[in-house]
Amino acid sequence: MKHLRAVLHFDWPLRLDVQPMKRVRRARGLPLRALIPNAITALALCSGLTGIRYAISGEWERAALAILFAALFDVLDGRVARMLKGTSRFGAELDSLSDVVAFGVAPSIIIFLWSLQIDARLGWLAALAHTVCCALRLARFNAQLDAEELPFKQAGFLTGIPAPGGAGIALIPLFVWLAARGWPLTSPVQDIARNPIVTSGFLIMSAFLMIANLPSWSWKVFRIP
Repeated sequence: MKHLRAVLHFDWPLRLDVQPMKRVRRARGLPLRALIPNAITALALCSGLTGIRYAISGEWERAALAILFAALFDVLDGRVARMLKGTSRFGAELDSLSDVVAFGVAPSIIIFLWSLQIDARLGWLAALAHTVCCALRLARFNAQLDAEELPFKQAGFLTGIPAPGGAGIALIPLFVWLAARGWPLTSPVQDIARNPIVTSGFLIMSAFLMIANLPSWSWKVFRIP
């Protein structure tokens, strides 16, 4: 009983400290003006995945067209975000994830299914190089997103070619192969464009240019009056 009294010791008169309840601040969601550019970014992601779907079914023209649409949406989402003042860190991260799929994964799979299955080992290594370097390029971009002391950024340039440019370089052999269907020397040109050594070279070249510490043109440099 003594131990119980020692534990349950109260001061008299009994005082109750009543403190006002603090308001719990709810996390604010994205404003409506930020949802529109994010929806355009999602369209770019869907276009890249659609390109993979057409490549699996062997519809190469539609696969290449889907990547072009992804590049168009990638250009529009940033411009629309700046126009509506809806830029956000969430949108920047979503844009990078979309670019990895639409311009890193999708072109590698398209080129692999179109040309590189003949020499699967060399072809798959080239496809992996393009995808990994695209991811590294976007990771570096996100890490330097808030940095203002970069010499290339201050001059209005980018470090390394952007992901859509890398995808365009990787798909040059496919574009030539599609365009050469109406040329006089259709068969030789198409055979050269579809050669695994040629397509692997373009994949490796695009991979190197995306991670290289070289200045490249930015859309912000161009001003249309």
